[in-house]
Amino acid sequence: MSNERMLLSAEQFSGVAAGYGDAGAMAVLAAGQLAKRRTLITMVVHAVRGTPFAAPVVAAAQLIARAEAAGGPAVAEVLSHPHLDAWANAALHRLTDYAETGDAPGVPEVLGHLASYAGAAAIAAGLPFAVEVPTVDGVAGLPGLGTAHGLGAGWARVDGDGSAVRVTGAGGTVVELGGPGWQPRRTVALGGFRLAIEDQDPYRHCYNWRPLPALSESRAGHLAKLLADAWQLIEQDHPAHAVGLRHSLRSLVPLATPDTGVMISAASRRACGSIAVSIPDSAADLALLLIHEYMHAKLGALLDLCELHTPAGPARLQAPWRLDPRPAGALLQGIYAHTGVTDYWRRRRHSPDADTRRAAAQFAYWRAMNRIAIEDLINSGEMTPLGDHFARVLRATLERWETEDIPSDIVARTQLFVTAQTVRWLLLNAHADALETERLFNSLRFGTPVGTIAERGMIDGGAPAAPADAPGLLAELHRWLDGHTEPVRPSGPDPLTTGAMLLADDAEGAQRAALARLDADARDDEAWIALAVARGLQAPPATRSDPTEALVHRLLLTRPELLREAVSKLQSTGHPRAASELLKLESAQVGNG
Repeated sequence: MSNERMLLSAEQFSGVAAGYGDAGAMAVLAAGQLAKRRTLITMVVHAVRGTPFAAPVVAAAQLIARAEAAGGPAVAEVLSHPHLDAWANAALHRLTDYAETGDAPGVPEVLGHLASYAGAAAIAAGLPFAVEVPTVDGVAGLPGLGTAHGLGAGWARVDGDGSAVRVTGAGGTVVELGGPGWQPRRTVALGGFRLAIEDQDPYRHCYNWRPLPALSESRAGHLAKLLADAWQLIEQDHPAHAVGLRHSLRSLVPLATPDTGVMISAASRRACGSIAVSIPDSAADLALLLIHEYMHAKLGALLDLCELHTPAGPARLQAPWRLDPRPAGALLQGIYAHTGVTDYWRRRRHSPDADTRRAAAQFAYWRAMNRIAIEDLINSGEMTPLGDHFARVLRATLERWETEDIPSDIVARTQLFVTAQTVRWLLLNAHADALETERLFNSLRFGTPVGTIAERGMIDGGAPAAPADAPGLLAELHRWLDGHTEPVRPSGPDPLTTGAMLLADDAEGAQRAALARLDADARDDEAWIALAVARGLQAPPATRSDPTEALVHRLLLTRPELLREAVSKLQSTGHPRAASELLKLESAQVGNG
């Protein structure tokens, strides 16, 4: 395959960068993945030479080469199987372990899986063949075709003569392709292409979540119906994404739902062309998961062809939907995938069967979160020239959506949560320099010049690597994103929580409550978040009339960790109202914006 076939035109690249991509662009990305998998097979063959396991691996690779020469596009389909990539990476790791330790438990079985691909390739090309393949729990598989069951333990022999294929277990059990004991790979017809329900491949454990075992007929039928309905929604409401999905998605791996009951989904750089999802309750939810993970997979395929960011950069950038700082590559993946999520909700709010206010809140939320993240990425200095162009084209898509109308109350309430999440991230991850802390303390306490305060503290990655949950105050503010936009009703012994006050536009009450908590404990991060959100509801004070209050207002939103250290310093002396005295925020004027 020539390199020219794996180069996107400028127009195709910009289309992908904008969040979409036409059929031609998807064909280029698919060609890159096919070339990658051929290269991985070659790497496994080179790595196995000189080991006791070489002969069957080399023989399998030679059969694949003969099949490619005879079968062309049909064999290319076999080699485009997404989990070939996951197998090859597993094989290379096992061979590395063997080279370092001389220990080989399971290595022949892992390497033997290449013979399964060789058999499938020979079948596609119509060649006679015979290969030995490993079994798992008496099951042997042929990628893209299906599995033979009831074979017993040990290796199985697969042979074909161009018209029939037989799988013979070590104990003599014979299963013919299409006969009793054969389970074909399930596929679902979706508007011009077929999508496989991949619940058989032994290398589908590459998504950091546990895949479901083989589905029952009833459960597979339920998923197939969900997929058909989700695809109809995507074609109707998201035609630009439908083009990319139709030309790039080959299989879907069902995942076990976590004990929490939340929907999960994943894509893997080692299985491009496949995505994994827990089976959701509705077709609309499945459509969202498909678009989200397809965006990850599409970007992964592009990154296999070109470098968009410097490798192995530090984790110091803000992905507002996570607790921990992210390196440039991970942030780029997050922004790109969540651009698809934003687009989903942007269009979903106009669907006749949608909860339009929830959809509008989700659109407002993801639009704002992506706006924060894309600026951090572009200003990081870690993008290559091509990556910088990619990020700026993506930003232009997000900027176009800024002009779309959302009810003002939804925008305002959503911004409360965005502000709270951002301040929380800074409190968890930003480090206050000791000299800066001392200068700020002296300025607030004694009126000395504060000097220059950095726009952001040093990011030291103190938060756990996890998605951002929403406890306490954030849970109250998160109600709007979940569609619970009715007023919060007072209940319990302390009904006037800061969250309830903020949702009722009582910034002054929320500020007083937060300051009281900080006077008791200057390291109460939830109180800092509440205070920052309350100040965000207020008109910024004029710098000339009250420079101290203007400084505190700005730092609450950009350097809350610095203010926390300064107040903690005063509180450590035993001062009873350290926060109230040092911050000097006794009154509040709510702005009209």
